[in-house]
Amino acid sequence: MNLTLKHVAVAAACAATAFTAQAADTILGTSFGSGNSYSTTFLGTVNATFTSAPGNFQTKGLDGVFGVGVSGATTGEIDRGESITGTFSQGVQITGIRLGLLFDGPEYGDVNEVAQITAYWQAGGSTNYTLTATGQHTAVWTGFGSVSSVGSGAIGGGTGAWDLSNPFGNQLVSKVTFTALTGLPASGCTSCTNQSDYTLVSISAVPEPESYAMLLAGLGVMGAIARRRNAAKA
Repeated sequence: MNLTLKHVAVAAACAATAFTAQAADTILGTSFGSGNSYSTTFLGTVNATFTSAPGNFQTKGLDGVFGVGVSGATTGEIDRGESITGTFSQGVQITGIRLGLLFDGPEYGDVNEVAQITAYWQAGGSTNYTLTATGQHTAVWTGFGSVSSVGSGAIGGGTGAWDLSNPFGNQLVSKVTFTALTGLPASGCTSCTNQSDYTLVSISAVPEPESYAMLLAGLGVMGAIARRRNAAKA
């Protein structure tokens, strides 16, 4: 292998390293601070901005799992009529979302709490999905992928945390909004009247597949040019 081809090989190795490093990136809700807007660079080149309404960001957690909510009705949680919205400068594929403090009752006198997540598609339009806590380690998710409980689950003093894996399939998202909906009490629980609220713990994503396809195509062209030069010198 001559020097030129070595350069291409090194570039390919660097690209592979970059791909691995950027294959998934995670934003933590506890990073949002105490204002009503938080911005960060996501996935190397994507600008992500999160806003809260109508109050400011506040953090809260139990049993080692902490997330962010909105000041107001239930301090540090996202209640009905409150929201946290994340906007991305280019489409991203969301690979994971973790929510916390979403309980099924009767702990804290809660109903089967319901989180609503609205995905705004890069191609246009939007879809509402819901996550409903139904047991200590069981919940119903209406989107793609799967849901699993985190840690001690939905019990008094527990995490009330849930992981959504690949929640929107392979579709690219430009914006996502978190709010709460009215939940129903578990069967037979007459004291379960405390309505839905929860926290956003984290959101993970990968960039548009086209970005890496273009990078690999460019490396392929470089390799072809290097081979032609080597053949001409032979």
